[in-house]
Amino acid sequence: MKISIVSLGCSKNLVDSELILGALVKSGHEIAPEHQADVIIVNTCGFIGDAKKESLDAILEMSEHKKSGSCKKLIVTGCMVERYRSELEREIPEVDGFWGTGNLLRINEVLNNTGYIEKKDKPKIKPPPGTIYDPDSPRVMLTAGHTAFVKVSEGCSRTCSFCIIPKMRGIMKSRTIDSIVGEIGSLAGRGVREINLIAQDMTSYGRDIGTDLETMLREATKVRDIDWIRIHYWYPWGITDTLVDLVADDNNILPYVDMPLQHINDRVLKSMGRKTSGKRIRETIEKLRDGIEDVTLRTTFIVGFPEETDEEFEELLEFVEESGFDRAGAFKYSREEGTPAGSMGGQIAEEVKDQRYDRLMEAQSEVSLRKNRALIGTTHEGFIESTENGEYVARITSQAPEVDGFTYVEKKQKLQKGDQVRIKITEADIYDLFGELI
Repeated sequence: MKISIVSLGCSKNLVDSELILGALVKSGHEIAPEHQADVIIVNTCGFIGDAKKESLDAILEMSEHKKSGSCKKLIVTGCMVERYRSELEREIPEVDGFWGTGNLLRINEVLNNTGYIEKKDKPKIKPPPGTIYDPDSPRVMLTAGHTAFVKVSEGCSRTCSFCIIPKMRGIMKSRTIDSIVGEIGSLAGRGVREINLIAQDMTSYGRDIGTDLETMLREATKVRDIDWIRIHYWYPWGITDTLVDLVADDNNILPYVDMPLQHINDRVLKSMGRKTSGKRIRETIEKLRDGIEDVTLRTTFIVGFPEETDEEFEELLEFVEESGFDRAGAFKYSREEGTPAGSMGGQIAEEVKDQRYDRLMEAQSEVSLRKNRALIGTTHEGFIESTENGEYVARITSQAPEVDGFTYVEKKQKLQKGDQVRIKITEADIYDLFGELI
């Protein structure tokens, strides 16, 4: 059959979509555009309200292909199915089959055994959430050929009061170092030059299997032909001196720290279940800047958490202005059923969340513009990503795929996607950089 997939949500979900396609292609199916597909799969995100709305909109949009195109069946997978399978079955009858986040590599067996997943044909034993894969797992890359995501663990064992991920993905389950290094080697053999290591809680990697992040990184950097290794989702409580020293001393590990903080006020952090303090966060930032030359710091905040006062928000706003993160995003708190924060009193009005979000992002925009302008005149390594309006679109070491901006350079040489270049920065705005090829 001809299969098309719509992948929503985070990079971890993107890896799941690549595994789904890999399993289906291995079993003889082929990939096709949505308007030509026999089966369309929507891999959903269920993290917060906006993500759920995007997933529902995508499901309804894809259902139209059953009326106007060749699509015979619509299958929905991913996090929303783990949370809302019964409701989705009842409310969206256009969907022909549901599959959660567990045993994704078995989707091909279901298709082969039954022709299609039948809506009421639920597994007798529901598989646990989250899929652990290995280097031999079939995978169809959806990223550019020079970059790839490698999921080092599945799920999360933290108990943040606002987060539903442990219920959708299960407790943290780390892959073995041999499995991770084997996959990186396999990707290098396919021409991948940039590895983005991803996990919900990277700095806790390996605690469940008797190892740690530093040990895994030392083995990963031994793989030949990988130029960049980027680490996503550091947490303050797991950033050790030895980890900082390793990143500072290794030329392949990029000085890029993606560290979601959520807040800075001690009472709010405690209510969030973050198990850290504002003082420790500040000390960690200082440690990173002192220990890693030219480090790029990226973070995420939540505004409008239950009972967040005006004074507590102002403390967060001052922290954003004075801490100088190169990149920062924000979420308006989303009240999720099944989480401790969802049943808290003092829920903040949506209009107040909107105001706080706008103020925080305006403050961060000024910081980002200042940090980007400071790069004018400096030279950086980068990869060509694409061509747009007669210019090359590139990413330098401080720009991660999917989440950061780009660097635009004039098209004076004949280059291809994935070519490595050196770029001198000549202009900057809030999100993007502009430069010339060296």
